[in-house]
Amino acid sequence: MAKMKQTDATWDAVFDRKSKAKVERSTIDVLKGVLVFEELSRREIQNIARIAYQRHYSAGEVIIHEGQNAAGMYIMVDGQAEVTKVLEDGTLLHLTTLENSELFGDVGLLDSSPRTATVRATRDSSVIGFFRPELLELMNSNPRLASKIIFKLGQILTARFRFMHSEFEKAQAEIGRLKAQLSAASSTKKEDTHVTSNGPFTSGSGLEIEKSDSINPDASREEEQ
Repeated sequence: MAKMKQTDATWDAVFDRKSKAKVERSTIDVLKGVLVFEELSRREIQNIARIAYQRHYSAGEVIIHEGQNAAGMYIMVDGQAEVTKVLEDGTLLHLTTLENSELFGDVGLLDSSPRTATVRATRDSSVIGFFRPELLELMNSNPRLASKIIFKLGQILTARFRFMHSEFEKAQAEIGRLKAQLSAASSTKKEDTHVTSNGPFTSGSGLEIEKSDSINPDASREEEQ
């Protein structure tokens, strides 16, 4: 996939302060329910609301394009979106479904690396965006608040990494168990095949020789003579 040069292009317009849509006061409760902001006071939440942006998406519209450089993080205020990724063979992989108050794209608040997945609205949705330039401004105007956000975001990303590492170890253990089972089954099959092909022949030959020596009358007479 060709690397896109835009930076979360679908949000370009919100950087125009004259036309940006401010987050309404009614969404402060939504922000309070988001993990990154849950420990902040209402006054601090209000400060975040002043530098956040809101945008509405129609069903089928892309919120984040895979391959675009990240610009910030997003919160699903109302609606639903699916997260997908295109594999190397062209297969479209469904990763998860986002619903109300869920946070996504949070790594983009700290890192501008290309997005690793596409987020597309599956029904009409309202999304809040909180961007890196605003975070940098907040670090100058209110460093205490900015540090709280960054620290909490770091905790979230660390917990996510630990979870992924744990799941990876479980997957490795399961693969090892399945390999061991497959190896044991293969060895058992080889042993069964060996017994079936050689066992009856050897046993049968021995019995046949024993019978011919013991019940052949002509052989007994020859020995007496």
